[in-house]
Amino acid sequence: MSEAEEISIIEVEPIQGRDLIFIEGFPDVGLVGAIAASYIVDRLEMREVGYIDAEFLPPLISVRNEQIKELIRIYHRDRIVAITSDIPIPPHMIRPLSHSLVSWIKRKDGKLLISVSGIPEPNRLDIEKPEIYVLGSRPEITEMLVKLNGANRFKDGFIAGIKGMLLRDAVRAGLDAAIILAQAHYNYPDPGAAGQVVSYLSKLLGIEIDVKPLLESAEELRLRLRDLMMRTDQVMRGIQKSKELELPPVYL
Repeated sequence: MSEAEEISIIEVEPIQGRDLIFIEGFPDVGLVGAIAASYIVDRLEMREVGYIDAEFLPPLISVRNEQIKELIRIYHRDRIVAITSDIPIPPHMIRPLSHSLVSWIKRKDGKLLISVSGIPEPNRLDIEKPEIYVLGSRPEITEMLVKLNGANRFKDGFIAGIKGMLLRDAVRAGLDAAIILAQAHYNYPDPGAAGQVVSYLSKLLGIEIDVKPLLESAEELRLRLRDLMMRTDQVMRGIQKSKELELPPVYL
């Protein structure tokens, strides 16, 4: 089966517009991306306009408020497109999904692909306000991101899983992309870290998003998302997400 047949990106409503910015929030470290992207979708009242289907996805559906939902959904409003998922991306789906997403965004003349994630922080319990780290597919993008609200540079390390593959494929395809990470618990839902990312994104995108409701519901979110975190943790073990705590070797 070819890659094109394995991954289907379906637009129920055509996604149109110029200078579109795509925000990817697949579950991984601390569920930071998943929480942040879902919160942005909710606060901006974005329309559900499509979904991603694949042979590799488990035989499940989501049901919310008596409505059947796809596992991986696409939302759109104005120039923002958000992609959310109710499941961690299976390891054998990561590469074909990354290739397909980057190709699709290129065809849409996307201005920027933003991947949102957490960076594992062993001392997270001692940190009241998580730091933000950024990395762009080009030095110019990194510079722009660092200048915004005092973000830190992601200088050395590993980025595993779908987040790393999207950055790699974007570089190869000549698509502007960035990853925004907040210090987070490795395998525990972290709404606080997600709130920091949302605050950063609101400044980057020039939109106002109040994170107070997110922080106030933090304990409820931790309980509601513990099963997703458990499944995500199992997947992360298979794709060496723990490597993100290490530094790559240096050759002199």
